[in-house]
Amino acid sequence: MLYFQFLALVFGTIMITMAPFVALKGDRWIDLLREVIYPEKRPVWLWVAGAASIFLVLITWYAEITTSVPLSWIMTLYVSLAIPKFYLVIFRYDQTRNILVSLMDRGRVFSLGLAGSLYCMGFLILCLGIFAF
Repeated sequence: MLYFQFLALVFGTIMITMAPFVALKGDRWIDLLREVIYPEKRPVWLWVAGAASIFLVLITWYAEITTSVPLSWIMTLYVSLAIPKFYLVIFRYDQTRNILVSLMDRGRVFSLGLAGSLYCMGFLILCLGIFAF
């Protein structure tokens, strides 16, 4: 139970904290995405981040199977979304980057949409960690 509560509180807090930063920094955030997170050449740190996310997914599924925490399946599914993201970023990097760059070209609309999505998902996950677990 504490594992799922910890995950929900950490992810929710990070997402809620990042949302205003993304909304206020707008163009600087897009530049950071283009230059550091998704540069032309695939960065090596993506392999490390992908391996860490797969490890987190495995631990979460192990906790899901071995414990009976109500509503833990929601956090398990949320954490499991790292697998398709890992696949797209590692094995289809050029296609994924092209799609993201075309979205980033929309400028302020992209930043506000991303910030709104981050805030809403962060709020829901934080509420899950506070009230459900």
